[in-house]
Amino acid sequence: MKLNYNKLVIHAPCQPVKSFKKCYKRMYETRAHRPYYTIANLGGMGIPLKEVSGFGYHNTIYIISRDMNNTAYFDIEEMKRATEHFRILWKDEKKVAEIIKVMKSRFKEATRAEKEAWKQNWSEKTDNVLLKEMRRYFNLCLSCLGTMYVSNPQHVSPLEEKINSLLENNAHKDAILNMAMSYKGVLPWTSEEKETESINAYWNDLNLSEQDKLVNKLVNKYGWFNEIEGDKPFNAGHYREKIINFRKEIKIPEINVAIPDDVFKIGRLIGELGFLRLWNRYHFMHLRYHTKKIFQELTRRSGVAALEFATVDEVEKFFSNSPVNLAEIKKRKNGYAAYFDKEHNPVIVTGSKAEKFKEKVQGIAESDTVKGNVARKGYASGKVRIISFSAKNYDEQVAAFTEGEILVTGMTRPQIIHLCRKAAAIITDEGGITCHAAVVSREFNVPCIIATHNATKVLKTGDKVEVDADKGVVRKLQNWC
Repeated sequence: MKLNYNKLVIHAPCQPVKSFKKCYKRMYETRAHRPYYTIANLGGMGIPLKEVSGFGYHNTIYIISRDMNNTAYFDIEEMKRATEHFRILWKDEKKVAEIIKVMKSRFKEATRAEKEAWKQNWSEKTDNVLLKEMRRYFNLCLSCLGTMYVSNPQHVSPLEEKINSLLENNAHKDAILNMAMSYKGVLPWTSEEKETESINAYWNDLNLSEQDKLVNKLVNKYGWFNEIEGDKPFNAGHYREKIINFRKEIKIPEINVAIPDDVFKIGRLIGELGFLRLWNRYHFMHLRYHTKKIFQELTRRSGVAALEFATVDEVEKFFSNSPVNLAEIKKRKNGYAAYFDKEHNPVIVTGSKAEKFKEKVQGIAESDTVKGNVARKGYASGKVRIISFSAKNYDEQVAAFTEGEILVTGMTRPQIIHLCRKAAAIITDEGGITCHAAVVSREFNVPCIIATHNATKVLKTGDKVEVDADKGVVRKLQNWC
């Protein structure tokens, strides 16, 4: 499926602010949002998702702070409509097969583009080549987001409800669920993990020079993982620590129990969707990395620092000598809001218009109770370590994480998979049965509670907690021995 998203990125700062007759829910937070990324991330929920699944969002709102950190708010009624749409879709085996085929086809296209990008020296390319490639990689980002959003938590919840209802009175429910949802395949970070494990086996037999050579190889090959959201690449210190402290996950023996056919069918689909979601995310991250590099080169050439806060469409206009509202673009440095216009294209607003969005959605109350959905059963207790992708000291938070702590975050991502290995338990604000945290916790056998919606708000680093991942409840401990 070849898609052209050029119309999707038209910036329309003069659009009127939409009427607020809706109830919104805070869903997730992400960091390092520049407007071109916001347009992709929000825009992917509209036209690209609809072209793949038949459903697109029109009412989602992004609030981006002065620190360029984004909080996403969803219209609750629209989310309910989405859930019902996908409840019907999952019953259509032909349509589901089509969607999965499209995903895999886009992965091949993305892989080709990624391989090409690593060979390029963007500083040597002409403006026209850079503009063409920026648009190409940006459109590929949208393409991957459109398919990734298919397995959003509210979309796969009908599958989760169905498989749980089928096993409601089964004594081996947990074992059957784990086996049914297990999907055999190579995950995006597998090669990094395998290389780290391999080096760990003979690390102490190497001299310092040999160790440095291997560490630098890992930095050059995988360090970019951490640069996606505005962070510095993983450095030699990161990989040296990872090799030395590598801990192989303990495989829990599977119980020899029959899986009912109807359960296996749904479980297989859930497992495959989770697997493909992680590959979707990997390709989006990879493509975004190269889009960012091209964007930065064009901004450097322009001599206009404000273009850092422009959209892809605005950069194209600037280099074609078309009018661009630089004054409006500069205002985005202080934060902005993004939403969909009547044509379902993403729009960015600043100043008083953005404030109206903030006033509406940021008054949402938070509960003091931390309770969510079980992704992997188990029990753990320990000290909380908050990992916030939107925090200025994110790198310090990651470096401070020690084995046996409780990992609490908005959502887990590939760049912190090494923390998931070391965690006694994982707790997230968001996620569904196919999310990164759910897949990783099942792979590493770590107790995990997802979709609490408030764990990072209620809990603080250093809190002593017990995690009851059988019931999906987190309790603060007053006395700690």
